[in-house]
Formats: sequence, structure tokens, C-alpha cells
Amino acid sequence: MKLFEGPIDSVQGKLILLLSLFYFLTTEVFAKDLTQQITTIKDCEHCPLMVIIQPGSFLMGSSSTVKGSREDERPVHKVDINYYFAAGQFEVTRLEFQKFIEATDHDMSGGCYGATEQGIQLSEKSDWFNPGYPVSDHHPVVCVSWNDAKAYAEWLSEDTGFTYRLFSESEWEYIARAGTKTIRFWGDAEEGCKFANGADLDITPEAFLEEMQARQTKIVLPENWKVANCHDGFATSAPVGSFRPNAYGIYDILGNVAEWVEDCWNNSYINAPTDGSSRLYGDCDRPILRGASYYDMPIYLRSSNHYGFESDQSENKDTRYINFGFRVMREVESD
Repeated sequence: MKLFEGPIDSVQGKLILLLSLFYFLTTEVFAKDLTQQITTIKDCEHCPLMVIIQPGSFLMGSSSTVKGSREDERPVHKVDINYYFAAGQFEVTRLEFQKFIEATDHDMSGGCYGATEQGIQLSEKSDWFNPGYPVSDHHPVVCVSWNDAKAYAEWLSEDTGFTYRLFSESEWEYIARAGTKTIRFWGDAEEGCKFANGADLDITPEAFLEEMQARQTKIVLPENWKVANCHDGFATSAPVGSFRPNAYGIYDILGNVAEWVEDCWNNSYINAPTDGSSRLYGDCDRPILRGASYYDMPIYLRSSNHYGFESDQSENKDTRYINFGFRVMREVESD
């Protein structure tokens, strides 16, 4: 196949040859660099696939100029993570969680909250295996509480001899940003249907609106409510890895299901840890969720967005929702 017409020593020929050579070289270098950056480990057959994350620094939080940001995301502050750790490449799947249930007989009774015509209600029929919408073994597990997620991590630690746990907020935001300074890891644009499963043209606006109104404390709906102007192909959760990863090789870090993290809720980042550790003081009855979910509006699919679970519930850490899941991290010993 001819790339151009004319002799190689023509101006056109030399220019196209140089451009072609540059394209192939830069593409190959980028692919090699990306491969070198992403190292995965899997400690056992039923263990989650983990990505080794290198030390680094980043700016955590959001400025007031970012659409949808709140005061609890401020002040923006530098966090130094001076240690390696491993991050779940995917959200914990139903199959992975099933191995935990079979091994421990962990009590998952009590039902799961979800959206109904009457608002958010507890359904005794919904659970981690059947949340009320179609899922497979490769979907992220949902209808798991903060305490369920903690129990899974503790079991995995005992089973493997390595320390698995929930992320601190800063560790989570570090891998969510993946070296970027933009609102989302794909840029500032709300339309990210190739990268994340959020509220878009594939979800019914009326049903989503009812869900958000029923939550009351989570958001105040803007006057011009809208979904992302694109199609991601899913109205509910998607099998893990259905969308493009970020630069760290992490999938579904925004959207799909909201993810529990370790920290206690605080109304700002004043005096927050700057070393990657969890903030274990404040309102510790309000566990924190990160990443938003498949029916959260685009303004909530942001790297800095976090949500402290409703403060008026006394059993927050045992509450389960059809769009709440988690991913785990593993500590890595330094040489």
C-alpha cells in the first residue's frame, strides 16, 4: 500500500515519511511505557487482581470553581504518599465475595435498600447475590455494608498472610486521579461514557430524579437536572472492566458502584492527614463513599467527590444499598 504518490526525495514524500515514522515511534514508546508502569499481582486463585502503585504526591480536594464541588472538598491540600501499595484493579466482584461467604458463613441477612415508586425502601428480597437487577459473577458485588467490606478484607488478610484493607480517602483519590489534575481522569468533560458507567441517556431521568429526591440529604437537585449526553450502554451496574482504565490501569474508579473507604466524615479537609493515612476522627458513624455510581449525575463522577453517609441513621456501617460496593488495597512491604 502506498503512503503517498511521488518520489521519496520530494518535499511531500519526506514530510509524510517523517510524520509516519514519528507516529509509529511515539505509539510504540507510549505502549511500552504504559506496560512498564502497570504491574499486577494475584495472591491466590480467588483473590482480586491488584495493581502495584508507586509512591507520589498529588493535590487532594477541589476548588470552588469546579461545578458541583462542595466546601467539604476544601481546602485543596498536598498529600505525599511515600510508600508502595497495591490497589484492586477492579471493584470486588460477586464471585470473589461469594468465596468469602462460603468460607466464613458471614451473616448477610437484613435485606438491601433500593429505589421504589415510594422512594428508598428496604427490600428483604434483595441481597448481594440478587440485588433486584440482572447481575453475573463478573459484576461488582453490591448490597454490602461498610462492615461487610471490612470483614471481607480481614478474611483475605488471614487467608493470604498479607494485609488487605479498605483505602484511605487520600489513597483512593490518588489512584482515581492517576497523575492527572483534571476534574476526572479523562479530563474535565462530563461526558465520559467510554470511561465510566454513570447517569446518561441509558437511564430513565424520571426514575433517577425520584431516587435523588428520596435521598434528600445526599444532594440538592439543580434546577436544570441532566444526565451525560452520551450512551454508556448500561442502565444499572456493568461487569467490571467494561470501560477504559485510567493511566494506573484501574477500572471503574468513577461510576459503576460507589465504594466504601476507611475514613470518618469531616466537614472540611482542615487538619486532614497529608501522608496517605486514614482520618480516624470526626463523625465516625458516617462512613464515606467514593466514586459515585451508575445512576449518579455527572457532577458527582469527579475524582474529588466524596459522600458521608446519612448522619441521622444509627446503623450506617451495617446499611446496604443496591449501588454500594467496594474495592480493596493491599499493603506492600518495602525492601
